[in-house]
Amino acid sequence: MKAIYKKEMRSYFCSPMGYVFIAAILALSGFFFTGVNLANGVGDMSYVFGNLITVLMIVIPVLTMRLMAEEKSAKTDQLLLTCPISTTAIVMGKLLAAVSVFMIALLGTLVYPLMLLKYIQPAWGQIFGNYIGFFLMGSAFVAIGLFISSLTENQIVAAVVTFAVLLLLNIINWLSSLLTNQILLAVVDWLSITTRFDDFSRGMINLESVIYYLSYVAIFVFLTVRQIEKRRWSN
Repeated sequence: MKAIYKKEMRSYFCSPMGYVFIAAILALSGFFFTGVNLANGVGDMSYVFGNLITVLMIVIPVLTMRLMAEEKSAKTDQLLLTCPISTTAIVMGKLLAAVSVFMIALLGTLVYPLMLLKYIQPAWGQIFGNYIGFFLMGSAFVAIGLFISSLTENQIVAAVVTFAVLLLLNIINWLSSLLTNQILLAVVDWLSITTRFDDFSRGMINLESVIYYLSYVAIFVFLTVRQIEKRRWSN
């Protein structure tokens, strides 16, 4: 797994992709932070993270589209499938690399609450909750993108489908007002990945929501492993 992780990290930072991803997160978060927090003296960064969710839906597909699709397109997946390493280790190495790039971008935004100290007392509870929830949700987004990347060898297709899925999971809670069946309502509520972020944005670290996001990661890691295993045995 360590070798896979190092390979993916080199791939991100030996090309513009990793730098562009980090720059996009920092630039847009800085824009929202300046326009709301600094301009209006607001100590709560919930607005910044709320808008960054939309940004994530756009940039995460770009970050994950090549993870497996590139291997299949270049036929280097055959080397992975025959190397003495478990499929789970391969998937986890790629997942952790993408999550690491995301975390580097997120860590770069820590300068914003420190800047607030000069002008206003930051709402540390809400800020801490936003960071925890945003990281967990972003990790779930990465796991979804990794799985979709394993389904195709076309990186553009992987990116577009990942964006469509993330968008659907973001707006699916709108369907709740149209449904009356309690079972369907429960399914929609569970699938709505961004709704669980609301508690974090209010500074509430809900264990159920933490487990929810980790479950999303585990489910899509499992599905990715099964998809690769299926390809391994078919060859």
